[in-house]
Amino acid sequence: MPKKLLSLILALTLALSLAVPAFAVTPEDAQEDAMLLYNLGLFKGTGTTADGSPQFDLDRAPTRAEAVTILVRLLGAEEAATQKAIATPFTDVPAWVKPYVGYAYSKGYTNGVDTKHFGPNNTVSAAQFLTFLLRALGYKDGTDFTWDSPWTLTDRLGISNGAYNAKTKTFLRADAAALSASTLYAKKKGSDKTLLKDLLDNGAISGSTVVIWDYDAVAFQEDYASFLFYPVSGSPATFTSFKLDKVTVNGLSCQTLQVTTPEAVAAYLASIGHKAGGFGYVEITYDEEAAAKAATEYYTAANGKKYPLIAFTFTYTATEASGKQQKGTFTDYYYFDA
Repeated sequence: MPKKLLSLILALTLALSLAVPAFAVTPEDAQEDAMLLYNLGLFKGTGTTADGSPQFDLDRAPTRAEAVTILVRLLGAEEAATQKAIATPFTDVPAWVKPYVGYAYSKGYTNGVDTKHFGPNNTVSAAQFLTFLLRALGYKDGTDFTWDSPWTLTDRLGISNGAYNAKTKTFLRADAAALSASTLYAKKKGSDKTLLKDLLDNGAISGSTVVIWDYDAVAFQEDYASFLFYPVSGSPATFTSFKLDKVTVNGLSCQTLQVTTPEAVAAYLASIGHKAGGFGYVEITYDEEAAAKAATEYYTAANGKKYPLIAFTFTYTATEASGKQQKGTFTDYYYFDA
């Protein structure tokens, strides 16, 4: 049966993977997560490349000062943090990060390494960063989780999915970006509202400029797959048309049957016994054996077995109700656990 490795969230005109890692992410894996957060205004680069693109330094370990800054921005609270300085008992916090540390400390998201020191230049561990995220979602260490094994709860919430444990030694800005992106889908304590929905409701992400959507595989059979494209909860997405201009499977061509408007999608799915709705639907017929042979990437399971990854690459044109068009390309990976 197929196993999906990555779920997807799309923002603005970019198609960007939201990793739900079954293993620690690499800087290459996390680049799209960082770009997603960057385009939502929830993450900033450390500089720019020669072509003006943001540079994220995903291959190095973040400091505690950087980790708290990443957290405050993820919560859409940078403006609130920088409007008013909040005092802390720490004597070692540089001026640039004082607003972020002050805000996070006042909210109970972070503490110091002792009563007078924050340790801003110390590298942050996986346990510390996951603890920051859980506190920000309203969970309390000592009650809902323990600070030395926060992954027990973040795994259950779908944030970390088994990627971290007590043996984790390396934690990079790549990990921070991927976990931050995953946290957008996590529910706040005692609520059905995700962090993403909360950001939309609070205006931290402007609904007038952001369109967020997702998709699921509806069916997988031998040489066949179908996908439904739909708005995520709380999204202002109102597409009148969603057309796939090109679909390939591990670079190979395939045949498609498409339904490209919300009304047609609802009618077609109802005709085949599905109640779900969306703004785009596609059925893909392809040569599964040939696609497996054409694989260039592989997934190694915990038991050591190696599976070829089946990459579905979609190039799309989406038309919003306003008439504005979005164009992009994204890839989703599956492996077949026979």
